[in-house]
Amino acid sequence: MATKRTTAIIILVLAASCICLGAYYYYTQMPQPVDEMSLRIYADPMTERLLQALNTGNYSSFSADFDSAMKSGIPEQTFASMVSTFHSKAGNYTSKTFVRGEALQGFTIAYYSAAFTSEPANVSVKVVFSSGGGPAKISGLWFDSPKLR
Repeated sequence: MATKRTTAIIILVLAASCICLGAYYYYTQMPQPVDEMSLRIYADPMTERLLQALNTGNYSSFSADFDSAMKSGIPEQTFASMVSTFHSKAGNYTSKTFVRGEALQGFTIAYYSAAFTSEPANVSVKVVFSSGGGPAKISGLWFDSPKLR
């Protein structure tokens, strides 16, 4: 009788642990809301700077707010190729509209819709920021549009 009770308690504890771990995993994998006004204070000018740099081909301006991993991931020669691709497929950047912000796994993400002269569908821009206790830095950058695919 005692072993059945002990077994039942162990099963109950294991089930509760699995539920708690599942809930924790689900919560940490789901985007969380952010204070979009606070996000935009730094995200808007950083994003504007890098989008304007695509027009001018200015790598130092484009990478000014990158963290060290981003600078390694997009060196100057890669940027030159990126500029060429944007100019030939999407045209020149003209403006952006903030879409939304979210937090996920310690990063803050800003989403924009950017207008380019030769891309009627606009370009979706996703900029990932990390702070690491200091000022925010760009840790990730994605562009998507029909013409860029």
